[in-house]
Amino acid sequence: MGLRHVLTSGLVFATIANAYLFLVMISTSARIWGYTDYPAVIKTKVPPQTRKEKRIALLVGLPWFVFVLGFPVVSTYALKSKLGHEIAFGTAFLNLFVMLQLAMLVDLVLLDWLLVSRITPRFVIIPGTEKADYKNFSSHYRGHAKAAVALTIVSLAVAAIVSWL
Repeated sequence: MGLRHVLTSGLVFATIANAYLFLVMISTSARIWGYTDYPAVIKTKVPPQTRKEKRIALLVGLPWFVFVLGFPVVSTYALKSKLGHEIAFGTAFLNLFVMLQLAMLVDLVLLDWLLVSRITPRFVIIPGTEKADYKNFSSHYRGHAKAAVALTIVSLAVAAIVSWL
C-alpha cells in the first residue's frame, strides 16, 4: 500500500503541477512566466520585467506555490494515516522525495527541454529575442540540478517533522 501511495501521489502531483505551468505558459506572455528562469543571454536582449508583469507573475505563481508546498505535506500525512498513524522517517522521505523529484523531472524534460529548447513555439519566445536564443539547454539543467539538492533537503526536513509529529 505504501509504494502504491508514493507512486500514485507522485504521478498526480507531477501531472497537476506541470499542467498548471503549461497552462500559464500558453495563456500568458513569456515575459510573465519565463523572464526570471531564462538565461542571461535572453535577459540582456529585453528590458526587465515591469511592475505590472511582476505582479501578474506573482498572482499566477501563488496558486502553484501553495499547491507545490501543500500537496506533498498532505500526501505524506495521508500516507501516515493509511499506515496506522505511524510512519517511518524513510517512508515519509521517500514519499516526499519521489513526488518532488518526479515533478521536477517532468518539468525539466517536457517543458524545459522538449518544449522550450527543442520545439520552441512562439509562446515561449520573449519579443526581442530569437528562436536560436532558446536552444541552449544547459541553464535549465543547472537550475534543476541546484533545485534537486534543495528539494532533497526540504524532503528530509518535512519527513522528519511528519514522522515525529
